[in-house]
Amino acid sequence: MGTLPYPLASDWQRQTIKDYKVYNEKGGVAIRSVFVVNRDGVITYMNTSFKADKKEDYEAVFSELEKLA
Repeated sequence: MGTLPYPLASDWQRQTIKDYKVYNEKGGVAIRSVFVVNRDGVITYMNTSFKADKKEDYEAVFSELEKLA
């Protein structure tokens, strides 16, 4: 196993998903969402209804990531 090229965070208290307003109280987990945060810590893209089987959702994220490069 290798190491990740980026930091990984854990949110045991679920505070981040509450702050980002994607907390699903019924299940106690996050709503499937994507946030792109630039180097300055600014959210430049968000999709709080991301569908894992929807190609367009992935394309939108990749398009936003290209803008940051």
